[in-house]
Amino acid sequence: MAKPTIEWRGHVAYLSWSESGKRWRRSAGKISSGAAEKIRSAKEAELEHGVRILPRLPTVRAYLETYFDWYDAEHPTTGGKLRSECKRFIDRFGHRHIDKVKPKEVEDWKTERLSDDEAAPETVGKEIRRLKTAFKRGIELEVLDFNPVAKVKAPRGVRDVAVEFYSVEDLTALYEANPARAAIWRFMANTGIRRGEFAKACKADVAEYGKEKRIRIESLSPRIRTKSGKRREVPLNASALSALAELPNKFVKCHADTLSDWFTEDAEAAKIGGTLHRLRHTFCAHLAMAGVPLRRIQKFAGHADYKTTEMYAHLCPTGGMSEVQKINL
Repeated sequence: MAKPTIEWRGHVAYLSWSESGKRWRRSAGKISSGAAEKIRSAKEAELEHGVRILPRLPTVRAYLETYFDWYDAEHPTTGGKLRSECKRFIDRFGHRHIDKVKPKEVEDWKTERLSDDEAAPETVGKEIRRLKTAFKRGIELEVLDFNPVAKVKAPRGVRDVAVEFYSVEDLTALYEANPARAAIWRFMANTGIRRGEFAKACKADVAEYGKEKRIRIESLSPRIRTKSGKRREVPLNASALSALAELPNKFVKCHADTLSDWFTEDAEAAKIGGTLHRLRHTFCAHLAMAGVPLRRIQKFAGHADYKTTEMYAHLCPTGGMSEVQKINL
């Protein structure tokens, strides 16, 4: 039997071993060499005697610290926000080994956040979705084998204000504020493409169907196709085709966070405010106002949950007596 070994990546220790013909690796977090050796010895004894000596590693805090390091490299401008959204969970469970945190405990914590802390459902929902993503990545990379929040449902709040979107006049001001980047914003406004999808898109993703062209939105990573986990295609209208002609083969060579920074600059210059995500709202809102069925909008936007698309229902053309007169049951 091959003995377990400790591998180091910077200050993070990883425990590696073979079991049932398969190679395993688990993060032990940022620990000392002495602590790492104790973990290795305990695992060796566990394999030899068939009894689990220690709970699976790492602790919640140790794992999330390594996840934060990875996130900082991938999303250099939003790491602070991620830490803030995970802080309360770490305060409660950070010292616990991940496999010892039961879903019922997380449910109780969620209820406490909503009731005792009086946190908004949208806030708690975002916290839980952030945690789901963090632990899911650990499982995909085979450094974890348990997700303590996998069975916990993220609450969704009821929006009490209409979704904000840009008018045609707002968009014109945006395009004129920085002509060098106008094609980027025109394409995004006319396709509803997410910033991460756009950052990875290129002209090879455009397919022709007779006289119609569509952008095929395939994948954000080798494992995840889109945010909703599904492929989708969006028809390109005249404005999107015009913008496409001005874009290079690889639409942009920058990080998605950089796109957001660029948009903030141009939106401020155009005096229209808002964030890059508002272009996506604009796409959906104008489709709704044009009478496109909500189910079609859901498909074009790639919303996993129909409730998300229902935010635009109030913008659909309203029907009254004239609509009812069309039927005579």
